[in-house]
Amino acid sequence: KHFGPQEFGGSEAWTKVGACTGTVGPTASPTFDPNTPGCPPPYDETLAYDENDKVSIDNVAYQCTQSAYCIVFGPTDAGGILGWKSLGPCFGSLAPTASPTFDADTPGCPEDYVAGTPYAGGDRVAVDNVIYQCKKPHEAHCPNRVPGAQGDDDDAWIRLGVCTGTIAPTPSPTVDLDAPGCPEEYDPDTEYSSLDKALVDGIVYMCRPNAYSAFCNAGPAYAPGGSNSDLGWMKQGGCRGTIAPTSSP
Repeated sequence: KHFGPQEFGGSEAWTKVGACTGTVGPTASPTFDPNTPGCPPPYDETLAYDENDKVSIDNVAYQCTQSAYCIVFGPTDAGGILGWKSLGPCFGSLAPTASPTFDADTPGCPEDYVAGTPYAGGDRVAVDNVIYQCKKPHEAHCPNRVPGAQGDDDDAWIRLGVCTGTIAPTPSPTVDLDAPGCPEEYDPDTEYSSLDKALVDGIVYMCRPNAYSAFCNAGPAYAPGGSNSDLGWMKQGGCRGTIAPTSSP
């Protein structure tokens, strides 16, 4: 059953607005503006945008103004205004560019990410031909969080871009005769202080100075090479042999 505005039951479906006279004037016929620009590529939340990059969402073009925020927020997100500005409506797509060419400057890929590896801030890895860099000060999460799995909300890894092949090999390693001698192996029962050094798997670690030294004795997770190692220990590098003995007192 359908109810007209004045029929019994019509008040359930219709609201009286008021009196009127004549008719509503017709709107103008829509016109096409040939100067409306073509739309840039659609926004892709998996990409890391730089300043001046342009994207589109629902026939509106946006331009990145602050790359640090463009990585975190999309143009229409609540925080999008921090990194994006609206360029206005767009139509269709941008004119095609010339045929793509191979970019000889595309970087080679670093080593693939391996869960459990003690990555430090600034370390780079590859996942599916995408480069990620471990962030400071959240580097403690890098060993156990797969890059890209958290999307733009990842506080441990930042997406740097695509890569191809592998990084050019470095020269064969040489023995550094000036490398320092190795300190004693890390002992969980030893009470370490600021600037104390310990050896784990051939790597020298030094206990951070000042208040951070408290983390050096905070338990297995904070031991050198542990999941929270960087809070109390600084990786110093390799060593050779043992530390030379001091002279007799």
